[in-house]
Amino acid sequence: MSSNRILKEWCWSRFMPAWEMTTWTGSRRRSVPACKPPSAFRPREIMLNKVRITSTSNLLPGNDGWRSLADHYDLDFGEYGDWPQVLMSAEAAPVIWLCFLEDLVPPHIVPDAAIDNAEPFDDLLRPLVQALGKRLADTAAPTLVVWSAWRPASPVRAARDGDPWRKLARHLDKTLNELAAGNAGLFLLALDDVLATSGLDACFDSRNFYAARCRLSRRGIEAMATAAAAVFARISEPAKKVLVLDCDNTLWGGIVGEVGMEGLVIGQDGMGQAFVDFQRAALSLKQQGTLLAIVSKNNENDVHDVFKNHPGMALNMADIAAWRVNWREKPDNVQALAKELDLDLDSFVFWDDNPLEREKMRHALPQVLTPEPPVDVTLWPGLLGAMDELASFTASAEDRRKTEQYRHRADFIAETETADNEHDFLVTINLRSHIQAIDRATKARALQLCAKTNQFNLRTRRHRDADLTQLIERAGDGAFLVNLEDRFGDHGLTGLVIALPAATADIAFLETFLLSCRVLGRHLEAWMLKALIDILSHRGVDWLVAEYVPTKRNVIARNFLSDHGFIALSGLPPEDRDRVQAATAEMACGGEIYAANLSSLSIPHLDLFSHDTSVSA
Repeated sequence: MSSNRILKEWCWSRFMPAWEMTTWTGSRRRSVPACKPPSAFRPREIMLNKVRITSTSNLLPGNDGWRSLADHYDLDFGEYGDWPQVLMSAEAAPVIWLCFLEDLVPPHIVPDAAIDNAEPFDDLLRPLVQALGKRLADTAAPTLVVWSAWRPASPVRAARDGDPWRKLARHLDKTLNELAAGNAGLFLLALDDVLATSGLDACFDSRNFYAARCRLSRRGIEAMATAAAAVFARISEPAKKVLVLDCDNTLWGGIVGEVGMEGLVIGQDGMGQAFVDFQRAALSLKQQGTLLAIVSKNNENDVHDVFKNHPGMALNMADIAAWRVNWREKPDNVQALAKELDLDLDSFVFWDDNPLEREKMRHALPQVLTPEPPVDVTLWPGLLGAMDELASFTASAEDRRKTEQYRHRADFIAETETADNEHDFLVTINLRSHIQAIDRATKARALQLCAKTNQFNLRTRRHRDADLTQLIERAGDGAFLVNLEDRFGDHGLTGLVIALPAATADIAFLETFLLSCRVLGRHLEAWMLKALIDILSHRGVDWLVAEYVPTKRNVIARNFLSDHGFIALSGLPPEDRDRVQAATAEMACGGEIYAANLSSLSIPHLDLFSHDTSVSA
């Protein structure tokens, strides 16, 4: 019998019992799992308070190594070996699947099969892909696959790629990444990379395996749980937005006011290279969407001179979104930055070499994250680049332009503060807006706006990829992004609107209406509403129902509906109120309900804009 045949028969004998439990119908097995129909009106909210954990190995649920996850989530470990049932069920809770390749493939099967070609790998991994595919089709809840292919191996065999196990491991890596590329709800954590920092030998424990079928040591469990907690934290909350940096002995070695620019330690050799690499780590974060700010007790001209003229600087002034170089206390300066950028203090990270300044910041502004960097500056570049709090899953084109856009905002605010009349000033800046369809190229930006927009956001719905896809399909042309340009520059895609058909054809529900804080003060929200009304009226919609759900951060949006012609539900005539309420009851989520008759709606501030509601492809 051929090695391929042996592997294929072993594969199906190993996985078919669990597969049959969920996909066998009569005498015919489905080749492709069926998707559940989408919810009619309201996608499920994914609450990251309970996490289902399953594995190919025992997990030692009571081990203290799980604390970093258990402190934040209710962990459900289920039964040993139940991972096929978990993956192929429609369980709504987020799932962590800890997968050890050696549990799935007995090493003695691999050599003959692996040397020939990739077909045996595909046969072996097909049940895993189908199980994961079924879960991803059935639920929008996050699925984190934590996988390991490590086993002791000879460096001699690895030196010429003669180890078939390594080939199998690479095939698994390729297969999982291809699956993740098409599924926004799938997250991957290469466990061997996570454990390498602590040492693979120290993180695996053969005694645990033979005694309790657990492959990891306590240290390994702890490292894995910490990394998984970081991934779920980012799923729940966006990354920090601003990195505030000191200058002297932080961006360069030495105090510029004492040694002058020529005496600074910064350049291509020794410690100077370490400071340059730290700047490059900050620059890399900036290119991924983090805003860089400077807060330094210094003479401003000295600092500007270094940024402009020192040949060793990796950062330049255009990389910095905002500055506060003076002799005031740094917490006061950070508060001023937060006001200037219109961002909450809890989105700031403060990095300073001086322990006294760090302690002052922690005491005065505990909302600001203030790391405790080591004395050894050579460690800083790696630590900054690996900070979970500043890491995001992906970076969009909008992220890469964020510093430029916030500088435009600062210029706008500066001019508004000196203007005598707001309306006359806004007329002079040549506001131009257009709507942009949500497609494959722009959906990532729509998701990002859902995740990050807190202030001007009527309902603060944190839609995930699968949810948003359903909403866009249902809304049709009632779902769109908004782009804004003016004299200060192109602000990019800054608004998102989603209006859903209600149970009655002439009524629509405003499911999402939000606007980035960096373009507030231009009345773009009025233009967005008018653009939506034009679309809905063309469809024959007479009523638009909206909801304001109060949060700690969206107070600025509280009066938007009443200021733009909407009437509180209680103020409508009984006949209209009952009809509107019945048509949208399943869509609301407990907020304040308003409605507007489109034929009588009058929207202010439209004279400020070049009114183009055509859709840009």
